Amino acid sequence: MKKLLILCGSLFFIGCQSVPASGVNKSANLQRAKLFSATNLATKVHNLSLTPQWINNSDEQFWFERYSALNGQEFVLVEQQRPQPLFDKLRLQQALGSDVKIDWQAKPLQQLAFDGTTLTFNFAQQSYRCQLTENAYQCHTVQSTTANEARYLSPNKQHYVKLEKYNIHLCSSVDKRCKQLTHDGSPSEPYAVAHPYPEDMLNDAHFAEQKQLQVYWSSDSNYLISYKLFREGVNKLTLTDSTADNDFSVSTVSYYYPQAGDDVLPMAQLLLVDVAAQRADLLDAPKIMQTYYGGAIWGKWHNDAFYYHDRRRGNREYNLMQVLPKDKRVRTLITETDDEFIDPWVQTFDNLQQTNRLIWSSQRSGYQHLYLYDTVSGALINPITQGDFTVRSIKGIDEQRGIVYFEASGKEANVDAYFRHLYRVNLDGSNLTLLTPEPHEHHSYLSPGFKYVIDNYSDAHTPTQSWLRDAYSGEKITLLDQADASALTALGWRAPEPFTVLAPDGKTPLYGLIYKPSHFDSNKLYPIIDDSYTGPHNFFTPKSFDTFSNQRPALAELGFIVIKMDGRGTSKRGKAFQRHSYKNLAAGTDDHVWAIKQLAKKHDYFDLTRVGIFGFSAGGYDTVQAMLRHNTFFKAGVSASGNHDFRVDKAGWNEIWMGWPVTAHWQQQSNYTDVTRLKGKLLLAHGELDSNVHPSATLRLVDKLINANKDFDLLIMPKMGHVLDTSPYFVEKRWKFFIEHLKP
Repeated sequence: MKKLLILCGSLFFIGCQSVPASGVNKSANLQRAKLFSATNLATKVHNLSLTPQWINNSDEQFWFERYSALNGQEFVLVEQQRPQPLFDKLRLQQALGSDVKIDWQAKPLQQLAFDGTTLTFNFAQQSYRCQLTENAYQCHTVQSTTANEARYLSPNKQHYVKLEKYNIHLCSSVDKRCKQLTHDGSPSEPYAVAHPYPEDMLNDAHFAEQKQLQVYWSSDSNYLISYKLFREGVNKLTLTDSTADNDFSVSTVSYYYPQAGDDVLPMAQLLLVDVAAQRADLLDAPKIMQTYYGGAIWGKWHNDAFYYHDRRRGNREYNLMQVLPKDKRVRTLITETDDEFIDPWVQTFDNLQQTNRLIWSSQRSGYQHLYLYDTVSGALINPITQGDFTVRSIKGIDEQRGIVYFEASGKEANVDAYFRHLYRVNLDGSNLTLLTPEPHEHHSYLSPGFKYVIDNYSDAHTPTQSWLRDAYSGEKITLLDQADASALTALGWRAPEPFTVLAPDGKTPLYGLIYKPSHFDSNKLYPIIDDSYTGPHNFFTPKSFDTFSNQRPALAELGFIVIKMDGRGTSKRGKAFQRHSYKNLAAGTDDHVWAIKQLAKKHDYFDLTRVGIFGFSAGGYDTVQAMLRHNTFFKAGVSASGNHDFRVDKAGWNEIWMGWPVTAHWQQQSNYTDVTRLKGKLLLAHGELDSNVHPSATLRLVDKLINANKDFDLLIMPKMGHVLDTSPYFVEKRWKFFIEHLKP
């Protein structure tokens, strides 16, 4: 008995010593992590990117905004390549009034515009207009415009359209008289209505669907394009706000949500309004799929024609359509086909202004490239770019010289395959020239007359430099600005380390970042956490200096090694690389597991016995699928807002990558299938008001896990939508979960 008392006394003493100490350390670690939150780190870096504001379409005059620790908010005018202050701060303050005090450290001026003599901006909840001359600054307040039917006003301001009882009315702005142009509109077959977000309906007691329209006016105000929407039989979901008010009532909203695999999707029939004839006609053209919220049409007017995208269900055919309003005729201008899928995120076009030609982008060669087309005949004139690289965006078209400026990645040897560089090429495809050769990530702006380029470049270790360059030669002219990261480094932040490993095929390089704590010790073992998102529509590892606007630095500061990478199946590396995920989304994290194992061979501080994973949305799916698929590798996972079965998610995204119609592989790759494989610790989280991925996606998984008698944690967050990382509670909950189960 005496021995037992001594033992109990010893255990009590140990407990008294360890519990408070552990609590103090844990609290201190959490406070330290909060210093490395995305919100806090964003305040420690300034001037990450220079955005030029060109004055009166002049190459020689532009201004930009910046910030300095000494002077706060600054506005810089560049004239004839020479930077100088845009205005005198003291004179402006005096012009606003003798009692006005401006705290420039608080970035007080918002929505600033300058035309060479007149400055307009918002300050202290008031709008101002100031005339700036050498002799005097004169400022006065101006009334802000209010939203009304002017959103649907013609460019010449003579007419506007409105909807009543789901029918289109054309109205005169002069006498307000209206003429009803359609007569068969109804709630299930409305005209012009854009599908509203359910949150808008929940949050606005006076929400009016018939005031949310999608219309396209021609620049001459003679025509208007819209549509008739057919949504009878379309799937509807319900969101519930369980904490709607203080009277213990519950608010619900029912809304259209076309899910992947549904028999019926909303379809839009193109409508042409002829202002002079005062009539509206449904056009003879294939109906357009409406697969999400908002309007059904993605298009624009150019000269006397309207151009719009038309993708067919199954995503194996994609068309650029042209509406000839005078003839009330629609024709197919360009058709893309593929036996598997066409990625709508890479299909874009730019009309040339001086000739009947346009530039169309396509992955038909295996990489995204530019093609020149005739808009009269629809014939291909010539490819503009060719080769094993990816055109990322068109930056400008100099028709006088016959030059296209574009950003591309993957062309330069011995650099990260995702780094963008600026190039120019002749419209006939000749004389391809690299303009920004530095081995960094470049983001550029061209001057209106194509004389200059503003080039922002950086990488994970190199803060941004913003240069004025010659647009034709790429020669550097003036260093305009540099990012200031001194407060970031003073905090102890360390830049993540880029890495490259070969994929399991032994030939494809994969790129990523390793985030370490500021107190990193290479002699210690660290648990590993994979931040996963493997959506095929893009890539997700930062390439610029802005590697800190996310949750990874704070998580690393708690004592973890955090990995961010892009495996095969993501975008911007060519069709073969992207195709790895086609009908194979479940394999998204396979390359992540492989890469972590390869990195562990090089880095002794990797502890492969303690590996976790987290992600949201498609990354939430990845997290659970990875824990089922690699159930002995991942020991803990946090899945937020996951689309755990592709049939509970939106049609517009899932049917591209999984194929349509639904076949057996959809069921095989569902997180609801074989949940008995779960071995690690799992936290599921979802916002009750998630309109992107309905909360039922997670609750259906919960039901499967309960039926399989699996242990897991669940967090349903009232008032939260799709993105949970904006909640400090959720972020800290994730920290504590990994601390508990991976024990850094």
